[in-house]
Amino acid sequence: MPALRRSPCSSSLAAAWLWLLAALGARGIALAAPAGCDNLFGQRCLIDLPSGVHMSYFELGSAAGPAVVLLHTDTTSAVEWAWTASALRQLDPTLHVFALDQRGAGATDLPDTERCWRQPNLCLAASDLVADVLAFMDARGIEHATLVGHGMGALIARRLALDHPERLSRLILSGTGLAPPSAPLPGPDALRTLGWQRMLEAKGVRWPEGALHMRPLDIDPDAVHTLLEHWDISVIADPDVVRTIAAQSAQQWLAAWGYLDPTPVPAVPPERLERLTVPTLVLWGSEDYYWSRNSQDELMQVLRRASRAHPGMYFYWKQYGVRSPPASRDKHLADDIGHNLSWEAPRQLAADIASFIRTGAPTRDRYRSDPANLHRILVEPGAATIVSSRNAPP
Repeated sequence: MPALRRSPCSSSLAAAWLWLLAALGARGIALAAPAGCDNLFGQRCLIDLPSGVHMSYFELGSAAGPAVVLLHTDTTSAVEWAWTASALRQLDPTLHVFALDQRGAGATDLPDTERCWRQPNLCLAASDLVADVLAFMDARGIEHATLVGHGMGALIARRLALDHPERLSRLILSGTGLAPPSAPLPGPDALRTLGWQRMLEAKGVRWPEGALHMRPLDIDPDAVHTLLEHWDISVIADPDVVRTIAAQSAQQWLAAWGYLDPTPVPAVPPERLERLTVPTLVLWGSEDYYWSRNSQDELMQVLRRASRAHPGMYFYWKQYGVRSPPASRDKHLADDIGHNLSWEAPRQLAADIASFIRTGAPTRDRYRSDPANLHRILVEPGAATIVSSRNAPP
């Protein structure tokens, strides 16, 4: 059976070194940051996990400082955090920041098994992704961390906080809400707009089975442009940022996108966010395509119940942007901060992460795009829309 993904680098010496690092980490010994994996546009580090995943990741900052673990959304990779992580390191060099390629993303393989090869969705359950993060923390000797998740990464972070609160010091979520979302989340039909089914069927390749173990670039030589037009869309983010994200998406195996395999992803127990016990910060963009303000109000109601039920748990909710989504729901017409804060307002996101870690609250600054220059984020001191259980009536 062919491997699902080729690891970027491997040798017997490197494997032995990784084994030693994992063994030390399992004994609770603080580990120094490996050299050469602090450039999120450069070489990743690799570590073998008990789940059969060879996880790739980036690591930067002080090895002696508080740990921060960044979890990306679907069809992207750890590179989506490059700009936020860089700003975070400048704001607080004492932080020990990890950006993970979750299974199937970036340079992290799906487990190389017959089951994952034939039915990859069976290896992409939320419980699998949570187990990977926990195994990574164990291997790197991270007793507890601030967990930061975007989109799909936020869902994994939420689940981990519910099931293993003792491993988290804080929870920071963006691009998330309480179901149902205001727009359908991507599904199999979402890929039709990309034209890849037509391209493969014209060559006699059966869809979707024949595409599972291909990358977009294997199907479409112009895959980066196609993704920029139909998938990785933001008129707010720096165009170079969006191109970098699209280039990453174009190199990821479609088996790990979760949309082509007709096998249902294994069901997980319903979330009960009222059981959250760790301080939580939710950040929402006013033009989030998927999560409406109503979904945010419902989420805040649940978080408010959690804060009343569990001493030490509190939440902050902060809005980015001021304008509503276009009536057409066309992402090409969005003119304010939306779903992808790590792309559209990375420095401002870093400021809120650093502030929440340092003070227990986000900054009071309001962030919105400049109508005269959509790529410019305006900072209005003290004007943010913030809701918190700390100032709510009992």
